[in-house]
Amino acid sequence: MAMVLLRVLDDRFQADLWCQALAVEGIPQLLRTYQDTAYDGLFVSQKGYASLYVEEADLARAREMDQGLMGRVLADLADPAALAKALDHTLLDPAAGQAELEIHLRECLEMGAAAACVSPWMAPLAARELAGGPVALCVVVGFPLGTHTAGAKLREALELAELGAQELDVVINRGLVASGRAGQAVEEVAAIAQALPGCQIKVILESAALGPELNQDLARRFTGSGVAFLKTGSGYFGAATVADVQMLKAAAPGLEVKAAGGIRDLDQALALLGAGAERLGTSSGYAIWLEARRRWWGAPHGA
Repeated sequence: MAMVLLRVLDDRFQADLWCQALAVEGIPQLLRTYQDTAYDGLFVSQKGYASLYVEEADLARAREMDQGLMGRVLADLADPAALAKALDHTLLDPAAGQAELEIHLRECLEMGAAAACVSPWMAPLAARELAGGPVALCVVVGFPLGTHTAGAKLREALELAELGAQELDVVINRGLVASGRAGQAVEEVAAIAQALPGCQIKVILESAALGPELNQDLARRFTGSGVAFLKTGSGYFGAATVADVQMLKAAAPGLEVKAAGGIRDLDQALALLGAGAERLGTSSGYAIWLEARRRWWGAPHGA
């Protein structure tokens, strides 16, 4: 019987907890750690990450146990302030103007979001409003298609960093990937990360459109590139899924994952965080935070 993936585990504590729980249930397991693992000839040393496999025949029982454990882990997130620290509250509607931006920034500051993610033209005003505060300024590059030349993306990234962007979400060139030139597509984004070591770079893969094999190949190629996050998508070509998050975590456990696309409520957010995502990109960030306040604190809207 084949071994199948149950879950990607974030740290040694989780690995021990899951393995002990499976052993108690009498479910055989295989824990694949990522210490001293080579990817594409590039030696990397990963600490404290692993993929956990079980026999396919035991998968249903193992999933029941898994959901129970995740409920315990997610209870640690049952605090709206902690949840907000995982949210990149997003305003990328091309019709949004300055009035919408000002509302958006107030929402980001009120909830203490991880970042305010905005369109490039909004960067100067957003940088002034967020200056000195806890909310980072995230701006998209090559958005939403990624078809800009490598030089155009690099110039855009440099300009946005000069304007105050602390995080950049860069769209990969899927045309290059489809043409068998994945290495070149990766190099374009890696060049931005290397030129701006003070910026946190997230690469937008469009996982829903690429399919599993290309997603995993790109994830491995980005290991050691200087990129900090693999981002599932722009939101234009499909919704983020738990399976996508787990796949990216398994393929490149040394990188963090940002899930984005179609995240509209608290349950979706918690499922993606439970799958291993460190950040969520969503235009519904403020609504999700308010939903968390109502559910966990019983706080009415505006309280």
